[in-house]
Amino acid sequence: MSQSWIVGVRGTQVLPLINNDATTIRVEAGPGTGKTFGLVRRVERILHPEGLNQPGRDVLVVAFNRVIAAQLQTDINARLQTFPHDGDPVIRTIHALCVQVIGSEVRLLLPHEREAMVYDLLEWFPALGEAYGGFHAADQALREHEAQHADHAALWQAARRWLLRHHAQLVSDLPGLLLDRLEGGDFPDHSYRHVIVDEFQDLTPGEQKLVFRLRREGSQLVALGDPRQSIYRFRGNDSEGLSKLEALATGWGVGGITDILMNECQRCPGEVVVAANRLMSLSGALAMVSTSAIPANLHVVTWADPDAEALGMANAIVGNMRSHPDDRHLVMVTRRQFGYSLRDRIHALDPSLTVHLSFSEGLLETWAVREAFLLFCLLADPDRPTWRAWLGYQHSPSGRGFKAPERNSGAYLRLFGASGDDLCEDSIRRLVAEARTHRRGKGGAVLWDRASRFLALREAVAWGGEDGEALLKRVFDPALWIGEGYEDAETARRDMELVLAQSIDLLSKGRERHPEGTLDALMCAVARRLRYEIATREPFGADTEPDLEIATLWGAKGVTADHVYMLGVCHEAIPGERRDEYPGTDEAFFEEQRRLFYVSITRTKRTLVFSRALGIEFGLSKRLGLAAGASSGGRVVLQMSPFLRDIKDVLPPARPGATWGGCVVA
Repeated sequence: MSQSWIVGVRGTQVLPLINNDATTIRVEAGPGTGKTFGLVRRVERILHPEGLNQPGRDVLVVAFNRVIAAQLQTDINARLQTFPHDGDPVIRTIHALCVQVIGSEVRLLLPHEREAMVYDLLEWFPALGEAYGGFHAADQALREHEAQHADHAALWQAARRWLLRHHAQLVSDLPGLLLDRLEGGDFPDHSYRHVIVDEFQDLTPGEQKLVFRLRREGSQLVALGDPRQSIYRFRGNDSEGLSKLEALATGWGVGGITDILMNECQRCPGEVVVAANRLMSLSGALAMVSTSAIPANLHVVTWADPDAEALGMANAIVGNMRSHPDDRHLVMVTRRQFGYSLRDRIHALDPSLTVHLSFSEGLLETWAVREAFLLFCLLADPDRPTWRAWLGYQHSPSGRGFKAPERNSGAYLRLFGASGDDLCEDSIRRLVAEARTHRRGKGGAVLWDRASRFLALREAVAWGGEDGEALLKRVFDPALWIGEGYEDAETARRDMELVLAQSIDLLSKGRERHPEGTLDALMCAVARRLRYEIATREPFGADTEPDLEIATLWGAKGVTADHVYMLGVCHEAIPGERRDEYPGTDEAFFEEQRRLFYVSITRTKRTLVFSRALGIEFGLSKRLGLAAGASSGGRVVLQMSPFLRDIKDVLPPARPGATWGGCVVA
């Protein structure tokens, strides 16, 4: 037991993950079972002079997102500093790895740019419009093709032509692009002797093929995951990926599979594990067993409305943070707006506390923020996809109805072709120089309006090359975009505040890394990094650990805390209604939301608070995208989430917030 990589190991289930040297290993590990700990120690053994003594360049660790990759990097580096070794391992997300290997500047389409592209394809190729019947069917077919779930060759070829004309790439196609180039003979020396993939169930079929292709002959592959934590079907992930590992291994000629099962949850208290097992009783997976001796601190609380919830939960959270200042505290919200309100209430109670909003998804949903973001990109790094997006809308002072029919595809394609596929500011000025009445065809007048608005806004921000932070503050100033009568102005202001803070942070980091860089180059880098983070759904936020982190349920994956608070746990939000971007049936969506709830409750080590409002004003409910429920007098009644109902027998009875004493324990 003197080997450093097994010092401190608890139980026996982690040891095979650290020590087994089979060719292909499948590790099915429930939440809190020591999977990450074992992964870190396995890397230590591989690189240690008394272990396998392998060079770091031969080890690849694939993480699900940037936050998890950064934490793995920190944990692995801490172990590597204790012994001599030959270089550091490669630790990347799958998309970051693709960008690194391909090595060229890759312009990834953002969701709204992709949307415009699909409308263009249906306009450009009428046969596709007839084959798919409309936007949603075509968009879903394209996603299925990218993930390699189905073959839609004609649609994909049309998309490739559009992307070529716009000098862009689909983020979901990066793994396929790298795989094709590897199989075509590019990067002949790019492979690894040890490949370790975390959250294998969150890979698409194309990404699964890529990680197998990155294996060197005679190498090892370790695939870790848990089908119960598969929550990204809308991104094309293959929730059955772990169970298909035999077929994948056989297809690549690498032999059989060695299975390692880890079901001893070292993180969560016993009651939480019982609740988690009950949620997933039909999963077919081995039930988890709690090995934690820490007693659970469970609470279910109801409030009259979201305002009361934000105030009441802020008081409870601040009280618990003051009682346990050295512990980690995590809030998960079913809607970003709940997080904004809670943050403001906490700040009013204790301005000294640092609160990190770990949001990125959905930040461009409001028209004001989307248009401000597009303007910034056109000023800092104008390119074809951004011009395409700018011209694809219609101005909306109210923030409603800003999506022009078919995104002005007919008029846009004519303008793009007439410009020789080289849209630029001069093209916009020439367009505006024509009389608006001369714009003929579908969307022509709206296109002229958008061009004219760009020139007016460019003059309004009047950037003359002075300090970049001043430009950012002018472009992302809510007063420039949000006037009287703007729908959900508060959400737009909060989203814009978050984008501004991230932009300023990126600019500051750019100055530190490149003090000799010109301001134009720094601002261009900010725009490109912002686009990358939004395209890949990387969470925004500072790198330093805050007193409190607030995340969406999706954004909290990979995060753990001593005290977890879940806000907005109502039927209308979780599961809510299936939106168009979610493939499959209502039942499949419901079960994925169940898995999301399962992931959420297993983040905790001790405290778990379920909080929800009993009602909400009708207009606010609509703006938040909550599924319509029973209403009376302009108020929507919010019901208990069915997933909370599934585990209510494990939980204490719900308490009204007015009589709840908080969640502080000794």
